[in-house]
Amino acid sequence: MTKRVLLVRGGALGNNTGIGSAHHNLAASLSSGDIAGWSTDASCEYKIGKRINPFSRLYKRWFSHPRKVERLTRGQNGFNVVHITDQEQAHLIPKDGPLPSVVTVHDVFHLFPQRITLGEETIDVGEQKPGWFRRRDLQKLRDGLSRANLLVCDSQATLSACQEHFPSVPSVCVPLGLNIAAFAPVSQQGTEILSPARGFSKMCHLLIVGSHAPRKRLAFISKVIGELPDEVKQHIHVHHVGNDSCPYGGLSASELARKHSVTHWTSHGGKVSNEALMHMRFASEALLFPSASEGFGYPPLEAMATGTPVLCADLPSHNELMPEESCLRPEDREAWKEAILSVYSNWQNRTKTDTEHMWPKPRSGLIEFATRFDQSRFCSRMADVYESL
Repeated sequence: MTKRVLLVRGGALGNNTGIGSAHHNLAASLSSGDIAGWSTDASCEYKIGKRINPFSRLYKRWFSHPRKVERLTRGQNGFNVVHITDQEQAHLIPKDGPLPSVVTVHDVFHLFPQRITLGEETIDVGEQKPGWFRRRDLQKLRDGLSRANLLVCDSQATLSACQEHFPSVPSVCVPLGLNIAAFAPVSQQGTEILSPARGFSKMCHLLIVGSHAPRKRLAFISKVIGELPDEVKQHIHVHHVGNDSCPYGGLSASELARKHSVTHWTSHGGKVSNEALMHMRFASEALLFPSASEGFGYPPLEAMATGTPVLCADLPSHNELMPEESCLRPEDREAWKEAILSVYSNWQNRTKTDTEHMWPKPRSGLIEFATRFDQSRFCSRMADVYESL
């Protein structure tokens, strides 16, 4: 008989966020019966209002939503397991609850913030000095994780962190999955999304996907590109998909690009449609991913699934997903410049005699490599996780 999972999160984040996408993929897999022996009806969550005042938001997060989750777990609803789908909602695990509970832990940046030094660069990973309410909130999350029956970590790096900070709670590593078939290359010719009017004229296009949090290191990559020869820079166009503003103040990503003399930089913002982003991957010569720390790292995996090369910092946990030749020493600006010049040279050789814009040919080897993280493998592992409870 099929057993039922109560999927729980707080505010319903969209699929264009890493945590939102991970929740959606899990919910869809359970609903469609892809996780053998297990199913779900719906998620226990709430809509995120655009203008809700801070006190109402806090009341919902700390009091009303936790009570709703507790009622569902203690009622006669036929659930067998409660699954909190990200660590930022771990406070929702009921105290002395009757159901076994599992939490997906994507990262511990905010629970245990740190500073990473890379060469001359010191990077904040997580908020270093949260306010009083946030400090109390973080303690609630740590307490919730300590009550869990199992922590499911999506990378080996996060697993090691959980084993260090929550040694009494069993934990396992289950990498997230991706529907690889949905990223299959399509023809780009004549695509309006990639028209010259939108910045996709005949140039060497490079893509960056991610926020402007300090750990994303957009200042580093701007400096690297800014130091390229002028005759190269004039043919390189960088497209940034993600929030342009820095969450902790400081220069925006666009301002950093101008400061470091990056000739062509377009900030598309964080609300790019899935279709537009997919086409941008296909049109780009490479994805640049210099991040200092990631929980899982969807952007490089998604790029590989489209056959797009990736230049990636050799740091956890995104380096767990990548072919060895894609990883670069994170602090070595010369290595990054050399790698980007190689990408540029490939573009130049391919388009030298081309009278029309010719998009790069997808790399079949990268697509094959990405299949290691196909959603079907994730589903098989999650079935084992639920059965273990």
